[in-house]
Amino acid sequence: MRFLGAMTVAGVLLFFQPVNTSGQAKTAKVFLLEDTGNKQWCAYNKEATWNTAVQDAGAMTVGTLSYSNHHLLRIDVTESGESGDWTVYDHYFLDHRGEVVKLSRMINVLPGDRSVLQTFSIGDGKAKKTATTEKQLSTGKVLTSPEPIWLPDLPIRTGAKLFPFSSLLGYPTLTTSSKSCVQIPEH
Repeated sequence: MRFLGAMTVAGVLLFFQPVNTSGQAKTAKVFLLEDTGNKQWCAYNKEATWNTAVQDAGAMTVGTLSYSNHHLLRIDVTESGESGDWTVYDHYFLDHRGEVVKLSRMINVLPGDRSVLQTFSIGDGKAKKTATTEKQLSTGKVLTSPEPIWLPDLPIRTGAKLFPFSSLLGYPTLTTSSKSCVQIPEH
């Protein structure tokens, strides 16, 4: 199930491809994975290399960094439970100063057949929920009065330095290096 979850995550991220045509902003995408076996976060500038590494590490937490003209604009993090029963897709949006300003979070829970989309505005180190929509995961049908179900309790990162891979964000060659890794700090 770990392999299937990681491949699903990789498949979801496939449609985000860098564009670099004359006269347009220069964009870049960096692909991340948490390698728990080696206690490190690694970044890759080639998606194919990253896909292989996700499989090899059995990564349950992956992500991407999206840049435009060397400015980080978006951080996507996808985390799956070891059981394969849930997956959370976080899409953090940053302003021109590099501050996290919005989170769009989709939580899919198989046992409850539920997909929950939450949006948050972020400012001054705080997150404020602005909307919630719940759908039946198997049909996509909006639920107007859903029964409460268990949802994974994952933190909301209100600043770029709060991500577990934040030390990678300062690497000047992150978008050009084939692989960069940092150790996960001991707690």
